[in-house]
Amino acid sequence: MNIRTVAAADLDGVCAVENAGFPPAEGATRAAFAYRIAAFPQWFLVAEEGGRIVGLINGPATDAPFLCDRLYEPGGAGENGTTLAILGLAVLPEKRHTGIARALMDAYLDRARQSGMERVVLTCKENLIPFYKRFGFVNRGVSQSVHGGVVWYDMEYTV
Repeated sequence: MNIRTVAAADLDGVCAVENAGFPPAEGATRAAFAYRIAAFPQWFLVAEEGGRIVGLINGPATDAPFLCDRLYEPGGAGENGTTLAILGLAVLPEKRHTGIARALMDAYLDRARQSGMERVVLTCKENLIPFYKRFGFVNRGVSQSVHGGVVWYDMEYTV
């Protein structure tokens, strides 16, 4: 497995991973991914096996204290801030529980440290809180996000 920065040619692959990992109401659109790849490629990593994208993690730097719904939209994130907001971590269903998500998160947190970020934030469903706690994220309670019509929890990692 190789973890690397996303490239424009990866658009179909990241869309396939996202569509397999999230219901349509929660997943990013093709247009959103095209924007993210162009706007903040340094914060968009992919896991690749045999030339196939099997996982991804992405999100912008922001000055928002927690992930807010505007960050999901193309153009909704600025390029400044000392907080890194993870918009998505996804792995193809047949590749889950193989260490890919852990490798992506470890690489992402390393980049955050090396880049001088102060915090990393994300939202997750209640059943994933224990997963993110393993990385050192702290549950800050129910999020104000209504993205996808789901109850989300704010998670925070201090770099």
